[in-house]
Amino acid sequence: MEELGELDAEVVPIPFGEDRIDEARAPLSDLDALLTWVNPIQDGVDRRAVDELARAAAAEGVFVSAHPAVIRAMGTKEVLFRTRELGWGSDTTLYRSVDELLERLPARLAEHGRLVVKQGRGNGGNGVWRVELVAADAPVTLGSPVLVREARSDLSEQMTLGEFALRCAPYFSWSEVIVDQEYQPRLGEGLVRCYFSHDRVVGFCHQFPKGLLDAGPIEPAAPRARPAMVGPDTSAYQPLRQQAERSWVPGMLRLLGLGASALPVIWDADFLYGPKGKDGEDRYVLCEINVSAVWPFPPMAAPAIAANVVARARERSER
Repeated sequence: MEELGELDAEVVPIPFGEDRIDEARAPLSDLDALLTWVNPIQDGVDRRAVDELARAAAAEGVFVSAHPAVIRAMGTKEVLFRTRELGWGSDTTLYRSVDELLERLPARLAEHGRLVVKQGRGNGGNGVWRVELVAADAPVTLGSPVLVREARSDLSEQMTLGEFALRCAPYFSWSEVIVDQEYQPRLGEGLVRCYFSHDRVVGFCHQFPKGLLDAGPIEPAAPRARPAMVGPDTSAYQPLRQQAERSWVPGMLRLLGLGASALPVIWDADFLYGPKGKDGEDRYVLCEINVSAVWPFPPMAAPAIAANVVARARERSER
């Protein structure tokens, strides 16, 4: 807000709640730009009402970030499947119904032994599961016993694979799809959150989520979290930045049919450490893209975000 003020932009806060939709709708047509920070799932409700307001504002000529169509294209787990052939991709499969999940999940688990299963739209580890076989040397069917654990839980449960698939069935009503990815053994080394404004990197943060880690000796205990956010020129992350800006983000734009200016003014991509290359250099695997409510973000990113907001708003007003 301070950086926008420095650019002579007037900031109008619009608190939102499911019980104050009309109050939030009233000022929208008078805006030049609308920025939204609302989680996909929060306190038992989803983004449907927010998305409706954002679409209405965009129809009035307001620049909206992130636009619901852009969120749908890149801010759901489906993007992991659609961009799996890029350098950040991994072995990923998409399911569009519970019948597909019941039919194809056994073969996927037989192939990998351990998978990460994710609902299409969620946050905070909601609907992100580690699924692994109990008996690795037995044929895998829907009746096979599996251990499952959600990323927001410290406890694992044993059930049949079919029971787990049916537990995931409600996800299709909101998030429309489920994806699975091969489990990354280097998860204990944390993930690198790479922040972008449009198609340029504006900061990094190395995080150590523990939700899907083993507690035993198979994987090392996660180090003490280092939540400090650093700028885009931090030397340790330059290989990641170069690959993201020069190859991966342009590739994603082509695959999704988006222009760089359609990308949100603030978004982030979470990268896990994949298998090291032959030269010993790190390889990065996309874990998810966050668009709906990227907060907090590196403070050094604020000038770029504000400048992009003002530039997009001026473009709209000149049309």
